[in-house]
Amino acid sequence: MKVPLLLIDAGNTRVKWATAHREGNIVSAGEFYTPKTTAVMIRKLAKEYAKHRVVLSSVVPRLRPYFERAFKDRLQHVEGGSPLLGLTYDYYNPKEIGTDRLASAVAAHAEGQWPAIVVNCGTATAFTVIDVQGRLCGGAIAPGLHGLQRGLIESAAQLNALVLTLTTPQRASGRSTREAIRAGVVYMYQGGVKEILQQLQDELPKDRPARVLLTGGDAPDLAKALGLEDSLRPLLVFEGLRIIGLRTFTDS
Repeated sequence: MKVPLLLIDAGNTRVKWATAHREGNIVSAGEFYTPKTTAVMIRKLAKEYAKHRVVLSSVVPRLRPYFERAFKDRLQHVEGGSPLLGLTYDYYNPKEIGTDRLASAVAAHAEGQWPAIVVNCGTATAFTVIDVQGRLCGGAIAPGLHGLQRGLIESAAQLNALVLTLTTPQRASGRSTREAIRAGVVYMYQGGVKEILQQLQDELPKDRPARVLLTGGDAPDLAKALGLEDSLRPLLVFEGLRIIGLRTFTDS
């Protein structure tokens, strides 16, 4: 029996993990709230998945030593510039690219349908461009949906007590402060993503429109709002981590 993989995506808001084999479905298995994640929690995770090889994407530096001590020599980090990613670059310093962006780019690149634009909709909204030659050639990073809300509310004392649901409102003209903030934040987010996608498309060859892939926690609502339901790939980061794992652990 092939050794299973444990795929871990440690983001700024959540630490998520999934299991996978060489073939078959990727199975989401759990998550922690990142600010409350401790070394003890990660050690318990390592014991629970003691027979798994592990591939880690982490954008949270304080957590990396915890994972290294807990999983030891069965852990592979995602590293910018590593040959395990199978990527080529037109980028100043690939090592500074967020590992979640790299993992999702690995998955998009492996499908061979270039150019492509990957949008990671999480704490930040990160756009990653793969050009017609298959090179990771740049992108853009903007605030995430909840970051926009938080920035507005924290800047105005009168709004500090508000807690909003950030799904698409039924109307743009809010009839209360709560509705107005929701409409402003959500439509600014959706409009900003749409505009950035258009600008990135304009920089690519006109005869080959880029395929768009949306992933991350806010991707489902965004995909629906922009008419990009076919672009939704909720497990894209995990897909990339599995590819890296198969290249790393030949017995998987």
